[in-house]
Amino acid sequence: MLKILLVDDSDSLRFILKAFFKNVGTCDEAANGQQAVELVRRSLDIDLYDVIFMDIMMPEVDGLDATRQIVEMLDAEAIDYAERPKIVMLTCLSGSKHMLEAQYECGADSYITKPFEREVLFETLINLGLLPSPLDEGT
Repeated sequence: MLKILLVDDSDSLRFILKAFFKNVGTCDEAANGQQAVELVRRSLDIDLYDVIFMDIMMPEVDGLDATRQIVEMLDAEAIDYAERPKIVMLTCLSGSKHMLEAQYECGADSYITKPFEREVLFETLINLGLLPSPLDEGT
């Protein structure tokens, strides 16, 4: 089972995401980037998240700043890239500038534009090596 952190200021989106992932993992939730950073900080001593789904536009600390802080925290702890949580940005911002900033400047592993289909989330988890491919199950 995956350990998942859902970060979005929308209660309804967190509810939907939690329902999507009920059979593949356990979900913690944060309503803003500051809460997300604190949950990741706590997970360092217990059990790191496998994946973080992070909204960009949120109050207090936005997703880009939260992602930067999380990556810096993981760097400071010298956590190997293979052991780190994968960070997937979820946003309504579809411009290439935002995608480049999220992935190359902040350290996110993937970028999904809202609205999205459930299948896109699972395809992303497969591409990140967090879930087996359905093709692998047949071999």
